[in-house]
Amino acid sequence: MLKQLSIDSFTLISQAEVPFRNGFTAITGETGAGKSVLLKALRLVCGDKAQASLVRSGKEKAVVEALFDISDEPQVKNLLDELEIDSDDELIIRREILENGKGRARVNGNVVSQSDLQRLGEELVQMHGQSEQLLLRDTRTHAKMLDDYAGNGDLLSEYATHWNEWNQIQAKIEATEKRAKDLAAQKDFLKFQFDELTKAALKDGEEEELEDRVNAASKSEIERRYLNDVQGMLNSESGILDQARVLQSKMRALASKLPQYDEHLKTLEEAFDPFECACKEILRLSPSRAMSEADIDKANARIALIQKLKRKYRTDVPGLIALTGQRKEELECLENLDADLEELTRQASKSHDELESISTKLTASRTEAAARFDSAVEGFLRDLGMPKASFKTSITAQPLGATGADRIEFLLAPNPGEGEKTLQKAVSGGELSRVLLAIKSVMAELDRVPLLIFDEVDSGISGEVGNKIGEALSNLGRHHQVLTITHLHQVASRAQNQLAVSKKEEDGRTFTSVKELDYEGRVQELVRMLGGESETVWEHARQLLEANK
Repeated sequence: MLKQLSIDSFTLISQAEVPFRNGFTAITGETGAGKSVLLKALRLVCGDKAQASLVRSGKEKAVVEALFDISDEPQVKNLLDELEIDSDDELIIRREILENGKGRARVNGNVVSQSDLQRLGEELVQMHGQSEQLLLRDTRTHAKMLDDYAGNGDLLSEYATHWNEWNQIQAKIEATEKRAKDLAAQKDFLKFQFDELTKAALKDGEEEELEDRVNAASKSEIERRYLNDVQGMLNSESGILDQARVLQSKMRALASKLPQYDEHLKTLEEAFDPFECACKEILRLSPSRAMSEADIDKANARIALIQKLKRKYRTDVPGLIALTGQRKEELECLENLDADLEELTRQASKSHDELESISTKLTASRTEAAARFDSAVEGFLRDLGMPKASFKTSITAQPLGATGADRIEFLLAPNPGEGEKTLQKAVSGGELSRVLLAIKSVMAELDRVPLLIFDEVDSGISGEVGNKIGEALSNLGRHHQVLTITHLHQVASRAQNQLAVSKKEEDGRTFTSVKELDYEGRVQELVRMLGGESETVWEHARQLLEANK
């Protein structure tokens, strides 16, 4: 529940500390006094958009701070946990608006986004003004209200699970059919590429290996030619080795005749032995095993093929190998798509059957609840000055949708013989406000939102109907904290608490103030609302309060 609202430099309100109590609180005051400013401040702490015009003229910023007791609000605490905001049993929401229209929101000291603040506000406060009454003209709200009344939460949750599952399967079927169509159109192209790449039988690193072998074969030919030349020089007739032997023989003969050549012979013989060994070693050498011309041509042709494929597909050999696998997978996929579609269709049929089964249960639950709901709403409408009104919940079949197979719409016949009319078009604002109050009264114990705010729900109403509206709001106050702006003394006198909004002018500035009224203050405010100052009016005001204690 809301415990206190602190306002500083917010439009007409310079400064205010407004306390709030349990039960039904009436907000009263002269027309134009600023009652709507109070509700605007509450809307702001619940996530309404900040505007520069809300900052009081001459001030740098406006501040609105609300204190809530959430000791009995587990849904609020769960949301705070989700937002990672620490809390105990009290919640403080603070909005600041700068004069340029920018601002920030804090929850228990933590800065939060406007969207998160709106989520929190929806758990704390429901506001029912003209916009909310207009929302009642939207048939989607009718289905939600009836399901809340019927307690269909678990059924709807189960239905939503299967609805999402069915839609996911439908999406897969659509995607599979599109893929089958696309692949079928490309089948010949995919098969040509797969066959070409498969025939090439590429291997990672093959191109480099072939290039190395061809390069090696080229070097082997050079080795063979030079080695043949060298061995020919050594081993041919009159080759270097034979001539060296002849040289040695001649020097030996010369030294035998002329001893002064012995030293030269000795030097020659010492050099000849290693020279002969080296020559013999060279003669034993053979060239490395060379590729045949045919093998070289084959390797070069293979290299050319690989390079051609690389240029054609604009990728390297690993990319070509991966593309081969991809084309194989696509062709296999094309072959298997019919089987996949058959399985998906079977799953979709099963899921649809489950949806229909749950929707049948929903329809039965809604039909049973609608009879009780209509009777209860009619009872409250009679108390709210519409004694002959007929209220009916229309449930008609429609194709399966997100919430079942029912189109739900509330119908109202305000007067006998006129026939039932849709709330969407044919009901007046005054009638719509009473329908809203009747529905809220019926659902009072089911609605989990702690604070309900009704903005001039009694507009265009007077007399005994005003008493009935006051009584309905008072009864709502047993289950919720209820605030309403009212101009009717019948409604205000039924409230447990009363706030008076007044306006005054000082030094050319307008100031709106909000005051919690005690008993005598309430009597005085009722006298104002009754429009007289006689002793009779004062006595009547006291009687109203005493009668409604």
